[in-house]
Amino acid sequence: MKTSKVIQDVRVYSSNETRSDHYLLCAKVNFPPRQLNKSNKKTPFKQDEFFKVRLLNDESIRWLYTQRVKLHLSNRKDDEIDIEKEWKNLQNILKSAANESLGTRKRRKRRKYLKIWDDQIKQLIETKKKSYKNG
Repeated sequence: MKTSKVIQDVRVYSSNETRSDHYLLCAKVNFPPRQLNKSNKKTPFKQDEFFKVRLLNDESIRWLYTQRVKLHLSNRKDDEIDIEKEWKNLQNILKSAANESLGTRKRRKRRKYLKIWDDQIKQLIETKKKSYKNG
């Protein structure tokens, strides 16, 4: 894209001190909107899955997770010399142990309302609105 289409106006302002050789340069720039790839629109949105890590606060689930990790570590082979293969093996062990003991959840859209909404909060908001209208 040519810069003549992007840059609309350029101005130079001298400084308030007369002995300075610095100038302020201001430009109006118009960036065009990004073009979306049409092939990406056809593919469905992939929802990421996460482990339910909050369940590790429970002592019994934490114990189950550690037992699964120990079981998988005892079943692995120790003949790996390459550090990359060893790292991948450890990642797979931790992921499989977490999947067995914790389970996964899909990413949800963020709610825009208060999560602790109940009847008491609803009643307080209604009284606030009534008192505002009565002035």
